Amino acid sequence: MSRKASLPGNILGTAKELVAGQPRLQQCYGTYAGDLPDPRFRLRLALVEHEDSFQMHAHEYSEVCIVLGGRATHLTDYGNHPLEAGDAFVIHRDTRHGFTDTHKLKLCNLMFDPRQFLSGQRELHQLMGYHALFDLQPRSTQPEEFKERLHLRPADLARVQPLIAAMQAEILDQEAGWHTVVRSLFLQLATLLSRCYAHQQPQPATALSRLATVVAHVQNNFRQALKIEDLARLAHLSTSQFQRIFKRSYNTTVVKFITQLRVHEACELLKDSNYDITRTAGECGFNSPAFFSTQFKELMGESPSVYRRRILGRLPDATAIGGPLRKANRRR
Repeated sequence: MSRKASLPGNILGTAKELVAGQPRLQQCYGTYAGDLPDPRFRLRLALVEHEDSFQMHAHEYSEVCIVLGGRATHLTDYGNHPLEAGDAFVIHRDTRHGFTDTHKLKLCNLMFDPRQFLSGQRELHQLMGYHALFDLQPRSTQPEEFKERLHLRPADLARVQPLIAAMQAEILDQEAGWHTVVRSLFLQLATLLSRCYAHQQPQPATALSRLATVVAHVQNNFRQALKIEDLARLAHLSTSQFQRIFKRSYNTTVVKFITQLRVHEACELLKDSNYDITRTAGECGFNSPAFFSTQFKELMGESPSVYRRRILGRLPDATAIGGPLRKANRRR
């Protein structure tokens, strides 16, 4: 499937979905319009059973797949891999995949828009397992890396299933505030899966897990001085190898990646009137306010001071609640 959205009528296949314990046939379109039609909340959870093969396909959204029971062979463009209860993996948009040799296969398919549910989750991004499971492995084109997936132990699967059940109940009942509860449960699930991935790291560590460890280290320490030679050592690679693999994986250099993290953090700090330009530069790991301003303008298209004035002008008065009260407070 191309990136161009297909119409909801283009059915990729059907699956038996369990809704409130009752089976029903569910059609899969592979598009936001067909499967996640609410543009404000693009998330859907489906508990499905497969007894037949499912053709190779791709979709516009991302998907967390957790095997709850049975077995099958997972088909991908980078090789075929056996699936069993406890396997968990992430599929990103436009990644072709399917199933064959299915036997009582039971899946939790959690379809979501990563821009709505993963962007800006700083603490989650500090986890090595997050970068391996939700970022590097789904984007890999190396057969040995694509099959490197999480396998949940029975105890971990037992912790995951109540989160899935609670999420499904909220989606079905749709009581007031259910969007907030589902978003919270999704982040709990993503965090738990990321932790489990870190705990099951193979020995010796693979290239994918080593790179994920480095990126998590950068996310946790970008305010400090970071040397490429030290990061390469952490990845057990030469400096040239590390830089080459990093750029291939992230389509940018290590230095630019770190700068982007620092500027993003600066954007958050500049929303606080207690932080001036000099203090913000120091807090974000820049050696001088002048260098900070240059890097900020290059990435954001405006200086830190202009950005700060513009953002603070948009923020509501913290002492006011609602328009009329805000105006009344100003008159006083």
